[in-house]
Amino acid sequence: MPSDPVELTKAIKAACDIVSVVGSYLTLKPAGATFKGLCPFHDDTRPSLDVDPRRQRYRCWACGAYGDVFQFVMAMEKVDFREARAILARRAGIRLEDESSSGPASQRRRWLEVLQWAQQRYHECLRESDLAETARKYLGERGLHGGTVRDFGLGYAPLAGEWLLQQARRDLIDPQILVETGLLLARQENRGWFDRFRDRIMFPIRDPRGQVIAFGGRILPSSPLATRAPKYYNSAETPLFSKSEVLYGLDRARPAAVSAGYLVIVEGYTDVLMAHQCGFAQVVATMGTALTARHISLIRRFVPKVILVFDADAGGLTGTDRALELFLTHDLEVAIATLPPGLDPCDLLAQSHGPTLFAQALASACDALEFKLHRLFQQYDTTTLEGTRRVLDAILQVIAVVPEHSSPELRVKKELMINRLAHRLRLRSETVWDRLEELRKHRQTTPPAACEEPVTASTPSAARVDPQVVAEKQLVEILLADPALLPQACAVWPAEAMRHPRLRRILSELYAIHHSGGIPDLDALRERLFDRPDLYDDACRLHLVGQHMQDRGQWLQRVLQRLQELRLAAERQALKEQLAAADAEQAVALLRRWQQTHRGVQGSPGL
Repeated sequence: MPSDPVELTKAIKAACDIVSVVGSYLTLKPAGATFKGLCPFHDDTRPSLDVDPRRQRYRCWACGAYGDVFQFVMAMEKVDFREARAILARRAGIRLEDESSSGPASQRRRWLEVLQWAQQRYHECLRESDLAETARKYLGERGLHGGTVRDFGLGYAPLAGEWLLQQARRDLIDPQILVETGLLLARQENRGWFDRFRDRIMFPIRDPRGQVIAFGGRILPSSPLATRAPKYYNSAETPLFSKSEVLYGLDRARPAAVSAGYLVIVEGYTDVLMAHQCGFAQVVATMGTALTARHISLIRRFVPKVILVFDADAGGLTGTDRALELFLTHDLEVAIATLPPGLDPCDLLAQSHGPTLFAQALASACDALEFKLHRLFQQYDTTTLEGTRRVLDAILQVIAVVPEHSSPELRVKKELMINRLAHRLRLRSETVWDRLEELRKHRQTTPPAACEEPVTASTPSAARVDPQVVAEKQLVEILLADPALLPQACAVWPAEAMRHPRLRRILSELYAIHHSGGIPDLDALRERLFDRPDLYDDACRLHLVGQHMQDRGQWLQRVLQRLQELRLAAERQALKEQLAAADAEQAVALLRRWQQTHRGVQGSPGL
């Protein structure tokens, strides 16, 4: 098998006929040169999915779903590209590099193996060792059953400072790899190692595929270390584990979440365990952090909605602001559920009527705006002018973070929220919009990058008002459809000159592939956009448009000329503004520098 990742991807694709793969999920029937089936990505009542064996592509003519065999598996299995590639490699009987005994990815495999080994040692200790008697008693007091402990693979790290180190020596495991995975710490002056986790309940943290990538440890309340150690202690971050992009329990919650259409997010490990034990299998937890853009990207692979569970005491306006911001800046529905005062989910669910009360809390969850309004109405008297103003500003301060040129979906969402806010406060919509503009002008922070407008096959709104973005989009469409034209574009138009950030990233990656000697096609681009599947989807749509262009070489020349003309016009305008503010000596210097820079460029002398 080829060692180059791009060639390996192509080999896997060639070995996995798309008709066979799609046919393993759906019933396909021949329809001329293609195959037809019911589209699984929308409520299809008549066959709208077209699977083309010649192009090895699928396309739904109703909902617009489009892609190759990798994208189909990603969508069906709710996995990322590398996971889909591994699934298809196993299907084709191809051994991936990270499954071999050598190569760059072998380190990742060794890490995963040693973390799985540690999970088994901790779990065996909890279940069988006399050292874990207090830990077993603690879990029983929290109401956790033995089946739950086994299902989630909980363990115990004994108080002794070298217990895991001794286990590793017994099993001939190099302590250094335990240091790399954050299970051991090195003593000063190279005097050996000691266990990172001591006298703690061990919660294995798994990725969506169920592989152990880290641990969370809860100190036993009776531990002699309890007064000088944090209650919860996570593994150090590694290439396998970043707490800002991992959700505890997601590997087990995935099926139930997809079926329910939403994920429930709580705060603690035991909250997740008790929820699953009581039949709420769509519950996950963050790693002690607020939801991040990476979390949102992960969640959107599976469900369109999250319910955040707040304790009645802790569900204050700070957490609500964060939920409202997430709702406004991401294509995600965010609702908030409140529990009775003084109870976290684990304590509530352990009560006899707890599951009923928890189900009621989820059923009555309201969206983030309604939740914040309810809290503000409790805090301020909206029968007064000042109270109404305070409520209005408290909401608009959060809405002001949304960029003015966000995606169409987010613009509609914002407009609906403004209209609802105006109705609830008995104000004219124009008054609320005017106040929002005032607050936005005072903001100094940069809008979140997650709200960049996507580049779709149809011309985006930004392109309708910016002729340069129109030309940039055409340039990328041409180059994706005909990679052989890339050297011509690379010699004339640098990626840094692209105005649209998403198009700039795509073009810069195409240039990088070209400079490295690769073929800048979609397969090579996918490897470089692994962290941005949304951009790869953009590229596929742009590629589809480019394929329908005739005489692409001539198109490219016209587009490059247009881009140069627009850049020259922008530079002329900037020069005019500089000349207007310059004295005579500075003006002469500016003109001389302009002529030297633009000598030979058509039309450059004229201002």
